[in-house]
Parts: sequence; structure tokens; C-alpha cells
Amino acid sequence: MIMKHLLNSLRLITLLLITVAIPALIVLSSFYSPYPPASPASFRPPAIKGIAPVSNLCLTPAYMLNAWYNLERIEPFCEVLDLGKKEKKISWHQFYEDPSSEKTTSFSNQSLAVIVDTAYELNMQKKPIWARYLFHHNTVQSRLLLQDDTLVQAVKAFPVYIANLSKSQTAELETQDGSVIMVLEAMDTDHHWKPIEYWSHSWCGNSYFSAFLPPEHFAFTRGIKCSGDFMTPCRLKLSNREDTLYSNTFRMGISLQQFRKAPGMER
Repeated sequence: MIMKHLLNSLRLITLLLITVAIPALIVLSSFYSPYPPASPASFRPPAIKGIAPVSNLCLTPAYMLNAWYNLERIEPFCEVLDLGKKEKKISWHQFYEDPSSEKTTSFSNQSLAVIVDTAYELNMQKKPIWARYLFHHNTVQSRLLLQDDTLVQAVKAFPVYIANLSKSQTAELETQDGSVIMVLEAMDTDHHWKPIEYWSHSWCGNSYFSAFLPPEHFAFTRGIKCSGDFMTPCRLKLSNREDTLYSNTFRMGISLQQFRKAPGMER
């Protein structure tokens, strides 16, 4: 009789645990993105300190934005990145300089990786992107001043790392006026990857420089964090000379209008 009561009690406890545990697991799983920040095995995004007060503004663009990713600093792989510390001077090289002429350094871009870290929310000073108006098609329409492009405002941003995973070879990053050439893509309602930013190329050769990324070093930049009612997978697309690299996938709320160019504007 006692054994029967014990068995009944165990069944009741097991049933209660299942009833409580399953909803709890469902709730907990909702806090995890199906697209977690992934990083290559040899690079882990560092903890960040020295973060300036974060703006309350998340941009909700009314159309596709002109991309700009200012290369802020180059650092060795580390556990902690102090943004309050003065960055080291970046060594720039003109686009026509052939890195292979440096006999003491071995070069390769085969070990580059682009990583977006969604664990941190940063502040970013959005500045006018005059390349759009100086270097794009020289027409009246292309010189139309767009509010989102010319906005000067502190906005929310996310950290972006371009890591050279090689242990022995130096990588070369192509830049235009101090920005890596990169745009943000998102998955549309048909589950196709589409750009929600565009790039304005400069016709001036003096705009193009390369930055050398030593082995096990990363370049640091920031991406604008958008806000919208369409939650979708996003990724960064880096164009680096002949190579195209994609970042890890992450989720962000955007506006469907960001898939469209501003009226009258050509890409």
C-alpha cells in the first residue's frame, strides 16, 4: 500500500515538473535569437569598456541609406577593448602601392572574417556622407540633399570587427576616404537577401587607401542600429578588392521602405 502511494506521488510530481518545465523552456528560448552572434574559432569579440553614454535614437530610415563604416582602429586580438583609450595611428597606403613589393612581409586576404557583435549597444555620431553628392552621378537629381544622408545626430550602433585570423600573413583592407567598403543587407518578405544600404564610389584616386591588418589583429568600426516593425535577418557585405565577404547573420527590426531607393535617386 505504501509503495502504491509512493508511485502515485512520483507520477504526480513528474507530471507537475513536465507541466512547469515545458512552458519555462519556451519562455527562456524566446530570449535567444535563432541567429546568434557567431565568430570564427580563433577570434572571440572582446568585452568592451569605455563606452560613451548611448543615444536613445534608433534610426527609422524612410529609404535605403548611403553606407559609411569609418575604420576607427586596428588592434591585436584581446579580451578587453577600451574605447576610451586613444587609438593608435593607422598606417595608410595609396591604392597604387603594391604590397607584394615589401619583401619582408607575407600578404594574404584569405583569412579575413567579418563579425557583428550584438552583445553590445554603442553610441555613434552619424555624419553627412558627402561622397554621395560629390562623387555620384553629376546630375541635378543626384545632388538632391536627403535628410537621412545629411543627418548629424548621435544614434545607436553595434560593434563590427574585421579580423585577420592568419597567424603569419598580413591582410590588406581597401578603404575609401577612411571607410571600409561595406553595405548592410536584409532578408525581404520573400526571403531573398537585398541591400538596405548603397555605396557611393569616388571618382578621385586619392580617396582610395589601404590599411594593413597584421596577423591576429582586427579592424574596428560601427554599424547603425535601425528600428522598424519588420524583424528580419541581416548581414554585412564587405567588398575588399576582388573579394566579397559576409558577416554572421543577426536579427534587427527595420522598415520595409529601406529596401527602396529614395525617389529620383540612382544607385
